[in-house]
Amino acid sequence: MLLAKFPVPGEVKTRLVNGTKENGLVGLRHAKDRHDRAIGEDMANRMAAQLYRAFLIDRFRAHRGREYDLFLGTSQPEHAHAFREITGPDVMYQPAIGSNLGNMMHGIFSSLLRRYRKVIISGSDIPWISEETIERVIKELGSHEVVLVPALDGAYNMIGMSEPHNIFAIKKWSSGSELQETIALLRSRNIKHAVLEDSPIMDVDTIEDLWVLLEATPKESAHETSEALKVVRAQLKISE
Repeated sequence: MLLAKFPVPGEVKTRLVNGTKENGLVGLRHAKDRHDRAIGEDMANRMAAQLYRAFLIDRFRAHRGREYDLFLGTSQPEHAHAFREITGPDVMYQPAIGSNLGNMMHGIFSSLLRRYRKVIISGSDIPWISEETIERVIKELGSHEVVLVPALDGAYNMIGMSEPHNIFAIKKWSSGSELQETIALLRSRNIKHAVLEDSPIMDVDTIEDLWVLLEATPKESAHETSEALKVVRAQLKISE
C-alpha cells in the first residue's frame, strides 16, 4: 500500500517549497535560477509537483508484478481516474478516511487485515525503496505484530502489521517524534514489534533533502525521477 496525494501544484510537497521552522523557512521557492534570481512560489510548486509525480510513477512501476497485491491509498476519490495515468490500470484502490494520517492508517489496517494476513503501508515521498527492505518487513511480520522502518527525519516511512492495533495517537504528525512515540506506545502495550533501524529511509520533504537527492546515484528503477531531476538541474543554479 502506497499512501499518496494527487500531484497538484501547491497541494503537495509544501514543506519542500516553503521550508520549515527548523530550517528558517527556506524552501525551493528561494532557490536561484541560472540568472541568479529566486524562482518564486509558482515555479517551485510546479517543479515540486512534477518531481512528486515522478516519485509516484517510479514507485508504482517498481512494485508492480510482485508476489504481493499493490494498493493506492488516497483520500482524494475525485482524482481516481487521473491517478490511473500514474499507477497503471491494475492497481487497487483503498480509501484513506480520517482527520489525520494516523486515523487514515488505522482505517486501512482495520479494513485490509480482514482479507490479508500481513499489510504494509509506505509513504510516497521517496522515489525508490529496495525490494529487500519490503521482503524484510514481510519476514519480520511472521513473528511480530508490528514492524517499523524509520525515516531519517525521526518519523517512519513504512509500517507493517499482522494484527490491527490502533497505535497512531501521535501528538503532532510531521513533528519528527513519530517513531519514538510509536515505539513507546508499543512497549507500554506489550505489543511484539520490530524496528529495522539499520535500514532508514530518507523522505524528500525539504530543500536540504532535495540537494541530497540531486547528489545521489540514479537508480535504474527510477527513470521518471532521474528525468525530473535533470530538469531541476537545468533550471536551478546549483553549487558544484
